[in-house]
Amino acid sequence: MKKSAAAKRQSPTQISWEQILANLDDGVIALDTQSKIIFFNEASEMLTEISSGTAVDQSFAKIFKREPWLLDLVKTTHAPPHKRVGAEGDLVSRWGRKLPIGVTVSPLRDRQGQFIGTILLLRDIKRRKELEEDLKRADRLALMGTLAAGLAHEIRNPLGGIKGAAQLLRRSADGDASVHDFTDIMIREVDRVNQLIEQLLDLSRPSQIKFAAINIHEILEDVLLLENQALTGKELHVRKRFDPSLPPIRGDRAQLTQVFLNLVKNAFQAMDAGGVLTLTTRLETDYHIREPGTAANRLIWVDLADDGQGIAEAHLAHIFSPFFTTKVNGTGLGLATCDRIMREHGGTIRVESVAGKGSTFKVSLVVAD
Repeated sequence: MKKSAAAKRQSPTQISWEQILANLDDGVIALDTQSKIIFFNEASEMLTEISSGTAVDQSFAKIFKREPWLLDLVKTTHAPPHKRVGAEGDLVSRWGRKLPIGVTVSPLRDRQGQFIGTILLLRDIKRRKELEEDLKRADRLALMGTLAAGLAHEIRNPLGGIKGAAQLLRRSADGDASVHDFTDIMIREVDRVNQLIEQLLDLSRPSQIKFAAINIHEILEDVLLLENQALTGKELHVRKRFDPSLPPIRGDRAQLTQVFLNLVKNAFQAMDAGGVLTLTTRLETDYHIREPGTAANRLIWVDLADDGQGIAEAHLAHIFSPFFTTKVNGTGLGLATCDRIMREHGGTIRVESVAGKGSTFKVSLVVAD
């Protein structure tokens, strides 16, 4: 007789610890007393971009020679009294990609309590770090908005007086060309400062969002059409990797157009010597946003990857801050405005970049009900 499906299933006593650890979402690495790797689960492979076949039977110090902070943790646990230690840091891939992880290193002991090795538990904390940075940035923007609203009136009054005086001076110049030139500069600069104040106030004002179900590909195609003139005479190319099966997203067409127009412009400017902008759309399958009393919201992602000059690591933490810019004539408000719009839409905007190798901006949007 053939065994039933239930009979074929493994009983709990037949499930090995290796099977359990191999299927965890967290990375698990086991070392012997000589710090040689004896176990390396699939999640560890995904986090480190190192295969199990490469890692097992190799010295931990050899495989992770570029991560001195990890080596220090293992040494601490290996040395008597074999303490359990933990830390957070970055794993750097051979391509220069950094992934923030949390690590716990614990001693392995046999039934007699003898030290027989070390086990490392690795957890991807990238999303947690991103959410923490979102909260810090929101606090900074709220403070700046409060200051801007309070100072705007006090600044605009003297600016109005300066502009009026410059206009009167120009009318009484009696054909003096140099006076006309200088007063024109004064008026133009006063108008520019007023415009900057207005843009800064926009960051703190609650915008009037008109939510609707929108096809994200229509917005991206419109943006590319608007920026088509930037391709003229330059070695700039656009590669589209759109998922045609994506559902509509919930958003304000005008505001989302502003976001993607800004990002596409920045990408083209970063590739002034030529390059390829790759636009990718995809459905998020592993992460959802759940609000109290509602079902989990699905997300889609739009990735904009350029192979331009990239962003220096020291600048990445400030890239969405108001008035921070690396451009000669930039105001530093474009990406700050994009960040505000995305937060008001219940989405996020992220950036990954390596100086000299290009940048990828990743925008998440909520799928329409």
